[in-house]
Amino acid sequence: MAPAKRNYKNDFPRLIERLENMIVIGRLQPRERLVEADLASLFNVSRAWVRDALKILETKGLVKMIPFRGATVAQLSEVEIEEIVQIRVVLERLCNRLALQNFRPDHAEQLHRLANRVNAAYEKNSFSEMLAANAEFHHLIATIAGNQMLIGMLQQLRSRFHLFNTFAWSSPDLVRQIIREHEQYIEAFEKSDINTLNRLAESHISYSKDLYLKQLKGQLK
Repeated sequence: MAPAKRNYKNDFPRLIERLENMIVIGRLQPRERLVEADLASLFNVSRAWVRDALKILETKGLVKMIPFRGATVAQLSEVEIEEIVQIRVVLERLCNRLALQNFRPDHAEQLHRLANRVNAAYEKNSFSEMLAANAEFHHLIATIAGNQMLIGMLQQLRSRFHLFNTFAWSSPDLVRQIIREHEQYIEAFEKSDINTLNRLAESHISYSKDLYLKQLKGQLK
């Protein structure tokens, strides 16, 4: 006997969260076709439910709905990538500046714990744990900044950014550089070094962008 379908009202937000997470961690790759029947079977829900979830993810820029063909994981164009990076760098710098005003010694301890989690995940080659710990590291900085509107805007941009962030995290050299920069972030906060924080806001993002653009251009040749 097939397992009972889950209750729509209780679990629909969870379905959206799980689908989004599969895209964010790279389990579903850009341009990959999202087959409603397969996803409905995977999550033990109705196809209509999956269709509604995909429409919501389309509003977040993570899914592209193609008439008469269905849905695919969104692939960003070079122009879209450059625009996202331009906006995100500005917002990350604002976030760092606000966080610096509120920074306390216990915040450094919390950031060190998250940085260590990223490193531990790298050592055991756990891709999903690396991405999760890195996301928590930067979310903590945004939380310290304390601007709820800014947190929401950054979260939306970071979700779209994850569409090509996975390319950076697949490169051991770049992961080691990102891990080093986590320590530089903490040191800069402890020293109230806004110049270093401004530099890191751009360099920390550029690795993913550059690697993805290289991959994208290779596909277009």
